[in-house]
Amino acid sequence: MTIPDLGTASANVVVSGISGNAPSALSVSVDIRHTYRGDLVVDLVAPNGTAFRLKNSSSSDSADNVIATYTVNASAVAANGTWKLRAQDVYSGDTGYIASAKLTF
Repeated sequence: MTIPDLGTASANVVVSGISGNAPSALSVSVDIRHTYRGDLVVDLVAPNGTAFRLKNSSSSDSADNVIATYTVNASAVAANGTWKLRAQDVYSGDTGYIASAKLTF
């Protein structure tokens, strides 16, 4: 999924077959290829629209790529449904793409 310069992209992760809510320690593995990761704001958006901030933008973070695993407390949200990894490019001059997103319950 391409992240346009000054744009937003989302990758869907469909979850089914899990009863109840997501865990309080939901593991979110992210692989975003980008030439200036400081451009990016990254959120996990739950099926009910609740957004969990994984990464803020930072003009001083000039390294490439966001390859990381984050933990969020999603225990107030039903596990089943379509989750979205949303990446927003907030500074001009660089582009990238979402290579993968994985949730571990």
